[in-house]
Amino acid sequence: MGMMTKMRDNAHVFIIAFAVVFIAFWVVSDIDVRSVFQSSAAEIGKIDGRSISYQEFQQVVDNVAEERRKENQGRDLDENAIAGIREQVWNDFVTQAVIMKAAKQFGIDVSDAEVLAWVTSEAPPEILARHFRDSTGQFNRDQYEQFLRNPGAENIPALVQIEKQLKDEMIRQKLTSILTSSIIVSEEELRSKFMDQSVQLAAKYILFEPRIFAASDTSAPTEEEYASYYKKNKKQFKTKEMRKLKFVLFREVPSAEDSAALRNELVALAEEARAGKDFLELVKKNSEQQYQDTWLNRQMMTPDLVKQIFGQPVGSIIGPVKNEIGYSLYKIMDQRQGAETLIEASHILFRTDEGQNDAEQKRKALAALAQARAGSDFGELAARLSEEPGSAERKGYLGWFGKGRMVKEFEEAAMNAKVGEIVGPVKTNFGYHIIKVTGKSALELKLAEIRMTLKASSKTLNAIREDAESFRYFAGETSFEQEAAKRKLEIQETPEFSIQYGSSYIPNIGTNPALLKFTFENSVGTMSDVYRGVNGYVVAVVSEIIPEGYKPLESVKEQIKPQVVYERQMQKTLTIARRAAKPGATLEQIAASNPALRVEFTDMFTPQAGAKNIGRDDAFIGKILALPQGKRSEPFRGLRGVYVIEVVNKSPFDETAYKVKKDQLRQEIIQQLQNEFIQTWLEEMRERIDVVDNRDRWFR
Repeated sequence: MGMMTKMRDNAHVFIIAFAVVFIAFWVVSDIDVRSVFQSSAAEIGKIDGRSISYQEFQQVVDNVAEERRKENQGRDLDENAIAGIREQVWNDFVTQAVIMKAAKQFGIDVSDAEVLAWVTSEAPPEILARHFRDSTGQFNRDQYEQFLRNPGAENIPALVQIEKQLKDEMIRQKLTSILTSSIIVSEEELRSKFMDQSVQLAAKYILFEPRIFAASDTSAPTEEEYASYYKKNKKQFKTKEMRKLKFVLFREVPSAEDSAALRNELVALAEEARAGKDFLELVKKNSEQQYQDTWLNRQMMTPDLVKQIFGQPVGSIIGPVKNEIGYSLYKIMDQRQGAETLIEASHILFRTDEGQNDAEQKRKALAALAQARAGSDFGELAARLSEEPGSAERKGYLGWFGKGRMVKEFEEAAMNAKVGEIVGPVKTNFGYHIIKVTGKSALELKLAEIRMTLKASSKTLNAIREDAESFRYFAGETSFEQEAAKRKLEIQETPEFSIQYGSSYIPNIGTNPALLKFTFENSVGTMSDVYRGVNGYVVAVVSEIIPEGYKPLESVKEQIKPQVVYERQMQKTLTIARRAAKPGATLEQIAASNPALRVEFTDMFTPQAGAKNIGRDDAFIGKILALPQGKRSEPFRGLRGVYVIEVVNKSPFDETAYKVKKDQLRQEIIQQLQNEFIQTWLEEMRERIDVVDNRDRWFR
């Protein structure tokens, strides 16, 4: 009962939308149907001794999926999105178990009075307060308090759930306070944080860039260089146990039948619209993209769509039209003459931008111009003669364009030409162009669009699944490689991967806890059942096991080769800089010693923001903070190369402003340290808690 007792006496029509049941889409073959029908409370796992039923788990997944769907403007979630939600929900169950176990050990509890105090406070929980904010974000306190006095019986189930959530949240807050109570922020840390945010710096500098001063030093590293780099950076090569999978993928591709069904659905909607149904209502109910009340010109559409849409009268319904994700149905809502005239043109290019003979290229351009003006098909000429990449496929067609889209010379020639006119040769930095203008228009349209994604149907998915199951059966009779070769299926291989905290992601396959579990519980050569991947169904074989430890030097040589070469170049550049930066020499004198050097100036910047063109380079910023104004540094390594700097300006430490911000800075640092500590603590505790994960029996 608790604090909700005060809210359960009278009915009220103000309903909080909290828990909504949403039946997520899944393909039946993805679930172990026998387990589902044996018992609705069948165990999907056990965490710290507490059984998690399929029903409990799926209810939370459904709730999260419904919220995600709302965020996605009502669009359905695909199976990959649902798989990601299942992963998130499972991790939340484990995290909650860790927190509750620790709370019990510390004797943490939250009373009804504490919850009530929070709910009725000046800053009530956002899960409640958000339902009483207007469009500007203003909180209506009177309406909120009226609801607390008289919530209505229809809201009680949701409020009970909210009460539990608030108690859990307060337990987490108390636990965080206990775990992080020893965090202390020193005066030095506070002053450093203040300086990072507020001290204004400016410097002049010289940059010795390795790509200039050691550009020729690109020979392969020696064994000694490899060994030295590996020894200095050995920690980065430490790995957990890692594995690789070979797999075949049965892609989730919509069938011709799926395509026809979607087209037919849009054809039916077109018939409704032509019969008088409000098209914008059809958009609202059926489209994955809602109506945008904006003007569109030709250059905002694909060439195919331009041909189908423009030239039709207002009120016309066009489609279904294929788009990049499926099909669309359009209605022309309005039209007008816009402010900008667009040009439609094709061209033939004879390039001069890679050292070609200018006179010869101009001669070829003039010959092409003569052929085009004599009546030869311009597109065929472009396909045969143009030196622009891709021109043969497009037959020189450039589509519609406005001002600023083309180089100046080309644009002026096209704008000044008449429709149907062929002009040239026009010289640009690319070469000589022969241009044919085929259209000019300032027409703009308002379009309403019913946009639908073409997806594989349940029938298609089941057929793909059956194909994968067939492969798995016969591969078991012969071998994985033989069956793949027989069916002409590509065998792919993942890079090496390990089990990561809170993730079931497998490179090149996607999130699948069941397949991850299979991978790390079986030996090399073991073949999996059929599992779901991000792009379809997979059958996999464990192809390699890499034990925990350090990657051997030989296995990482290609990976570290660029860094080893760069390290050598950096050392060489540092030596050159030290020779150039003689004692007592100014930056200007150092720069005068080599034409590749110049003195640069930063704008005023704070350490937190970093300097323009340099960024947040800790070595650069640290050197400025350490140097007195007017003092020149010795050469030192930065992210981009070797610097020599001189401090031009450094604002003094503002003690008054520091005292004003000190408490705020302390809270910011404590919050950051608390978050880091709790995250690390959770990761450690998750490793210690007893988890039995049976999700692979339900979701494959």
